[in-house]
Amino acid sequence: MWIERSESLGAAMNGIHLRILECGHAVAGRDWVGSPAAPSYARLYYICGGDGFLRAGGETIPLRPGCCYLLPAGFSFSHGCAVSMEQLYFHIRLPDETGVDLLRAVPGPLSDAPGLEKIRAMQPLLTSGSVGDALRLRQEVWASLLGMLDRAGIELNRPLHSRCVIDAAAYIREHLSLQLTIGELAAHTHVSERTLEKSFRAELGMTIGRCIDEEIFLRAESLLRGTDLPVSRISEELGFCDQFYFSRRFRARFGLSPQQYRRQRPI
Repeated sequence: MWIERSESLGAAMNGIHLRILECGHAVAGRDWVGSPAAPSYARLYYICGGDGFLRAGGETIPLRPGCCYLLPAGFSFSHGCAVSMEQLYFHIRLPDETGVDLLRAVPGPLSDAPGLEKIRAMQPLLTSGSVGDALRLRQEVWASLLGMLDRAGIELNRPLHSRCVIDAAAYIREHLSLQLTIGELAAHTHVSERTLEKSFRAELGMTIGRCIDEEIFLRAESLLRGTDLPVSRISEELGFCDQFYFSRRFRARFGLSPQQYRRQRPI
């Protein structure tokens, strides 16, 4: 018997998880207008009908029925429609075991044309409540993502991470607070502060402080979208000295106050 094992492929498949932060079916009229803050997640729109459009970089992108569109995290745009807009929407991330979103490699909007029949078939899966239907819906999202990335010639790269970086990233997520220090992380991972800082820069392309900030504001967005917790409570949970400093930092990042972001509830 001849066996060829692929340990690297298994590690790649097991270390990456498609996270669907929020999804739904939206029907809007002329009130679907605005310039959403650039969030820490990608948006995936499946267009059911209407005459919606996006504007970015001086270009207008019509949202055509039967098509889907991927808008990467951090992408700034405005949107609107002349009469109506109907879509299935997904807020997604594709993090590896360190929490770094692999979709950061996408430089701009991507599109595909799965067809209106397929999009309509996805709609009842959103409200089914069945585990099987949830997995089928996830499979459709995966297929759309991979198809768009392949056609655009974008390859997702997942570098190998050292144990200290993996452990430190997990500790950040489990003990998330603005008060986390490099010394605390170094002590947890049993390496020097200098070694840990150097490893973060080399492997993740960011400082430890930026990594903490990314996780802080991703959690803040989630709490503002998905709970009714007061801003003061969210600020306290995330380790800010007061809600005014939290609000100032949030506005600097997203261009909106936490209260405005919650009211806007972007789709």
